[in-house]
Amino acid sequence: MIPRLSERENAVERINAICLRLFDIWCQRRSVTALTYLLHCWPLMDSRPATIRRLHKTLSELRRTHLETIDVEAEQALFELADWTDEILLETPLPERSLRAANRELVHAISG
Repeated sequence: MIPRLSERENAVERINAICLRLFDIWCQRRSVTALTYLLHCWPLMDSRPATIRRLHKTLSELRRTHLETIDVEAEQALFELADWTDEILLETPLPERSLRAANRELVHAISG
């Protein structure tokens, strides 16, 4: 189990490094729109699947809706970031929301 944990930590560190690179790129280019999207979901407060999913969805939205703000260097970083977030999210057995709903159903079944 420990090797898997270190792989996850390594992936989270890589995600943070890519976000820092994007932050530097967009600060230098004064890309306010892209920075706004990034700062909406980064720095990561934790490495829970919901946090990683939020980062993934927010920056995917940036790519979809503001393509004009993304140059080749940032685009490469965003694709690399998507690969790392996908790796973490694919390892998550159930979305947290589904797990909470299953727990509520179990409590309801036991108490009812």
